[in-house]
This record gives sequence, structure tokens and C-alpha cells, in this order.
Amino acid sequence: MALRKIDLPRQLGFTLIEIAIVLVVIGLLVSGGLVAISPVLQSAKISESKSKIARVESALLAYVIANGCLPCPASTARPSSTDAAAGQSEVGGAGNTAPCAGACTFTVGIVPWENLGLAEGDVTDGFNNLLTYAATSALSDSATDMTRSGSTYPAGALTVTDALGNLTTAAAYVIVGHGVDGSFAFAPFTGAQRADQQGGASANQTQNGDFADGTFALVAPNPNTGANYFDDIVVFKTAPNMIQACGAGSCGNPA
Repeated sequence: MALRKIDLPRQLGFTLIEIAIVLVVIGLLVSGGLVAISPVLQSAKISESKSKIARVESALLAYVIANGCLPCPASTARPSSTDAAAGQSEVGGAGNTAPCAGACTFTVGIVPWENLGLAEGDVTDGFNNLLTYAATSALSDSATDMTRSGSTYPAGALTVTDALGNLTTAAAYVIVGHGVDGSFAFAPFTGAQRADQQGGASANQTQNGDFADGTFALVAPNPNTGANYFDDIVVFKTAPNMIQACGAGSCGNPA
């Protein structure tokens, strides 16, 4: 009897070279996807920061309506991880947190979240930095500082500049979110100030980290690293702006 040849099934599978090629392709797809999604994530964080700043502004207005003064900045030297007074407005000396009880201990610090009924997370921007808050001290030391008298409004003393000059020299408060690079921002839980990521090259960013002169910069965003770089989010209100927003019967507005 003649024997028949039996064809065995061909072994199917990938060679090592084929597997390597597949891994390379997957890697390229993943890395390309990350590059594509990075701007989307960054935009979402910027939107989160703006939303939190808007919430802080609403809380500041409610505080003014309730107390007749602005809250002072909270100290960056009171980390929430160790200090029970963290996030509290400091008035007329370190540790005094009573509202409208005197001149601010600090002109610039962090948002006093405890006084505003917020949590530390509410005043931490999308890039995990605390929002910087500056207040005019003269609007924080009595229960009538932020009220109008007849047609006369109180005046702030903080300056905000743009590319053409001063936007105002009478801001009642200024809030700064220090943006993508986080230059000069204060870290949550510790209050430690982050380093200048532009090495002093950006005059406008440096202005928002120079807290001694009461002047802040608000210019168009510029992603080009160097002298023109700017990614800060800056908002401010004058005292008349705030008082007019209090509504009838509040802040000295006629009922």
C-alpha cells in the first residue's frame, strides 16, 4: 500500500521582528496622541483656574456685603498642613483674624479661604498653585470702608498695567493665577513660593511676583519663552465696581 503524504498545518504567529515593528507603531501612536492631547489638557486647566477665580470674586463680594470691608490676605507662612490659622485673613498684626479690625498685616498673600467660606482646593488653580491675592489695606480696617457715602465712593490703591500703560491705579483688590509655568506662585499645604521659571526674562511675569510695589501686569498671553512670555491670569475690581454690584440697600447703595 502506498503511503500518502500528510501536509501538516502551517504554524501561524508573529516573528520577533514583526512584534518589534508593531510595538514601534504603537509607541508612535501613543506619543503622537499625548502631544495632541496636551494642549487640550492645558486649556482645561486654564478654564478651571478662571472658574475658581470667578468663584473667589463672588465670595469677596458676599464678604463685602456682609462686613462692609475687604478681607485681608492670608499669610503664606501659615501652611495648612501644620497651622490651624491657615487660610485666615490677618489684620493689624500676625495672628489677628478679626474682620474689619485694622490695617492688613500683609498687602499681598493668598486668598483667605476660611473667611470666604471656601476650601483650600477652591483657591488652588488648575496647575496646583494657590491664587495670589492683594488687597488695599485702607479698605479693610473698618465696617464702613467698602460703603459709599452719598455719591462718594472709597478708592483702592493697587495699580494694574497693560501694554499701553495703567489700566487703573485704584484697584481695591487683585487676584493672580500664575499660569502654566507657575512662576512666583505659592504651593498649597506649604505656602512655599515657586521659583521664577523664566529667569527674570519676562518683565510682566516678574512684576506679578514683585509684591512690594503694589503694581501688577495684565497683558495678552504670550507662549514664547523669554522677554515676552506671559501666562498669568489677572483680575481686579475697583471699589466702585464692587459697591455698585452689591445691589440696592447694600454697601451704601440707596434702597
